Amino acid sequence: MKRLVLLALIGVTIISCKKEKPVKDYLILSGNIENFKKRDITLESFRFSKKIKFDKKTGSFSDTLKINRDGYYTLIVNKKPINLYLNDTVDTAIKLDYKKADKISFKGTNANINSYFVQKKKKFSEILINANKLFSLKEEAFLEKMDEYKDALTELSIANNLPTEFLKSEVKNIDYEYLRNLSNYEVFYATLTGDKDFKVSEDFPDPLKDFNYSSGDDYVNSYSYRKMLETQIEALTKEKNKEGEDYYLTYLETVQTEVNDTLAKNDLLYESAKSSITFTTNLKEFHDKFMAYSTNKENKKEISISYNTLKSTAKGQPAPKFKDFENYAGGTTSLDDLLGKGKYLYIDVWATWCGFCKREIPLLKKLEEEYHGKNIEFVSISVDDKNQHEKWKQTIVDREMTGIQLFSGKKQSELEWAQKFLIKGLPKFIIIDPNGNIVNPNAPAPSGGEELINIFNELKI
Repeated sequence: MKRLVLLALIGVTIISCKKEKPVKDYLILSGNIENFKKRDITLESFRFSKKIKFDKKTGSFSDTLKINRDGYYTLIVNKKPINLYLNDTVDTAIKLDYKKADKISFKGTNANINSYFVQKKKKFSEILINANKLFSLKEEAFLEKMDEYKDALTELSIANNLPTEFLKSEVKNIDYEYLRNLSNYEVFYATLTGDKDFKVSEDFPDPLKDFNYSSGDDYVNSYSYRKMLETQIEALTKEKNKEGEDYYLTYLETVQTEVNDTLAKNDLLYESAKSSITFTTNLKEFHDKFMAYSTNKENKKEISISYNTLKSTAKGQPAPKFKDFENYAGGTTSLDDLLGKGKYLYIDVWATWCGFCKREIPLLKKLEEEYHGKNIEFVSISVDDKNQHEKWKQTIVDREMTGIQLFSGKKQSELEWAQKFLIKGLPKFIIIDPNGNIVNPNAPAPSGGEELINIFNELKI
């Protein structure tokens, strides 16, 4: 009898197990796009990006996604962004015509929200037309347009019977977009009209009144809030940073004191440190403060790796050796060929595609003329890939570039010598002493003017 009861219980257990369904922890994003011929599209959100393959034959796409949070996403269809609201387990389908922006429909629980985004986008073009026209308006007309736009979006969001929690978030988004446009007005108007002395009136609304520096939810869900916070942290950093101090250190300190929300603080620290650790003049102090302020283990690990790499190219360290770069004057040149002559090296790392690099060229030429015959050599190293070889040579001719012109034939991300300096942006200027030791791994550009000349004077060049 006991045996029969036991078998019966086992049977019930087996049947129960069979009836249990696995918990769904993914969503399927799919769709059809007419008149679209690219191979992929991209889904983006806050610190999230995923390429999705597009089948040109069927004109469709489908991908199983595990997203890191519910919320606002953007599907980039070539140059056309489509705003979406996604939940981690709610399937969403889209149908659109790439050549007709208004011909778009959605399926899924969030279809109402996603259709609202399409209507919202139309309001911008109907009321504000475009950014240049908006920010070129006189102050009174600008404020009237912004009020009209904000009211229209608020009414639209209410009229669409949106879910309560989403509506709360969206009303805040509308407000932040409004405030961000107000905060940008003075600078944008001055730029667009050429009136460099323009200032808003005393009656102009203060977009930063009661601004919350520590809202993690808004930081994730509102692009406008995030940009406003970043802009304000930069402005406060400039106010606090005294002449001669390390701006990048001051930025870390400003984030630490002004932002209390853990998510926002960690993200601001990390997004800045990824590149600014390569520019700071106080590498160890920068690293130590980042480690003290950040609580994100992955971020700290990455910045520590950068720090350990940069220690080898810090001031006083032997410069990494490059070898056999093509010399425009003929043959090849290595770093060792330039040393042992009693001269400092001022190295400009640049590329033909870099606009900022090209702006420095006339100033670099002038600098070379002023220091001609002195104990310094001016070396320009192109980090264009091999396919840009002819363009490199033509640029030298067109811009009448002087000094020692070298061609690496590799992008900085693929060039071992450049990676030892963790070059994140161009141009990059480096000073090396006559013995091959690094004097300054982040030397001022020629446009730095007096700052660079002071360094040359200290070196008795």
